[in-house]
Amino acid sequence: MKIFVSNLLLEAHIVSHLLQQEKIQCEVRGEGLFSLQGELPFGEETNPYVWLLDAHKEREALAVIETYRDNHEQNVSNWYCQKCGEENEPQFSACWHCSSVQ
Repeated sequence: MKIFVSNLLLEAHIVSHLLQQEKIQCEVRGEGLFSLQGELPFGEETNPYVWLLDAHKEREALAVIETYRDNHEQNVSNWYCQKCGEENEPQFSACWHCSSVQ
């Protein structure tokens, strides 16, 4: 059963690895179609996804995925410089305005 879809192949592998660490058998599928994006229309149909091999583990798998999403959302939010108050994007560790380090 399809349990997780991502726009990024790496993210699908990360989620698959997290599930496998919890002894939840799964695999990444759709890698071949993902490499054809641009030739085929973009959309969920061409995105890589994690396939759950044991449907009885669905509840456990969804809990792991929810934890991943919660942690990921916390790490991708903008941050505000303590020195000048400017908003900065999460990929930057120094303020764009005053160069103060986060």
